[in-house]
Amino acid sequence: MNRLCLLLSLLTVFAVASCVYDFHSEIVGEAGYVAIEGDILIGDTSRFDVRLSTNLESQLNAGDPLTYTLQVESSGGAVYPLQDTIVVLTDADVSQEYRLVVEVTAPFKRTYASQWAPVEIAPQIDSLTYVISEDRSRMDIKLSTHSDGPTGYLHWDATEIYEYHSATYAVEFYVPAGTVYKGKTYLQGGIIPFEDDDNYYYCWKSQHRSEVMTASTMDLAEDKLVDHLLYSFSNMDREVSLLYFVEITQTRLSEEGYRYWEKMRSNSTDVGGLFSPEPSELRGNIVNVDNPDELVLGFIGVSTTSRVSMFIDNYKLAFSQWRGPFYGDMVLDSRTWYANWRSGFRFAFYSDDGSHWFPGECVDCTRLGGGTKDRPSWWPNDHK
Repeated sequence: MNRLCLLLSLLTVFAVASCVYDFHSEIVGEAGYVAIEGDILIGDTSRFDVRLSTNLESQLNAGDPLTYTLQVESSGGAVYPLQDTIVVLTDADVSQEYRLVVEVTAPFKRTYASQWAPVEIAPQIDSLTYVISEDRSRMDIKLSTHSDGPTGYLHWDATEIYEYHSATYAVEFYVPAGTVYKGKTYLQGGIIPFEDDDNYYYCWKSQHRSEVMTASTMDLAEDKLVDHLLYSFSNMDREVSLLYFVEITQTRLSEEGYRYWEKMRSNSTDVGGLFSPEPSELRGNIVNVDNPDELVLGFIGVSTTSRVSMFIDNYKLAFSQWRGPFYGDMVLDSRTWYANWRSGFRFAFYSDDGSHWFPGECVDCTRLGGGTKDRPSWWPNDHK
């Protein structure tokens, strides 16, 4: 699950089937902690991650990497080893109970295991929609879901990809002396054109949302939610400035899991800080099998999944007011090209008044927001 991101934000790709999210386990405290995150997803792909707190890392030799193996076990005796922290349980029996076992082999030897848990059955998702406020300042992402069974607890993960662009389209770029570009070495620095529609105008960013998204239907007459708010965007958010894609994964939580994530949500917004109350009160369902008193952070749920996805096209909606950073152009003498390049400026184009250089984030989308030029092959437009 993603939600250790919130707990461990003091303490950060994309894979559509993922249910694990990067975080920095820089936990402040007197002792070190191990954090284990992920979910056992029946009939789906599960991913897990094991991290050390900063304090625990400081007790170890810097050159000793954390190494471990993982496997999912069923109460019926089936064992599902993981490859690269991934396991696919497409043939798992929902009538069994399951647990995760983590064998840490270096720089210390410990065995961690989650508690045996039955499979929670996720209800189907009926719809995923967006609603723009009357003043067009906010966009709400809402979901409807239901089951014919008893009421319970729900949890959602959101995996998103969005396209955005820099403020200025550069048709040429500067190469320092000795630069190799497309197999050719430029012995002298200079300005050369982008080839084959190369540019740093359009980028794509993949990420998981960090919100704790849970809900309970226990106080309702039926296991049903209609237009339940998951999260919102401002019209100044970069995510919805061009084209936005999101996939929502829905799982069912046990009562214990729901309490854990609600406490996590509360601590993430507590004015007293992430660790008020104490970290020990955030103990999940994972233990050191040889030392049950050791505090381990994380909660391993066991559930089936239901999924839904959608695109939001700002070209059609004209919702976004985000324009990106723009600091004004700079007309610079060619004798300072290398110095300007070293200072972080990037060349954009020539005009009658000289060569135009801009701060790098105005020209190079990879320097704005952490995006890349890796356009998904299934992306619906032909931007490059």
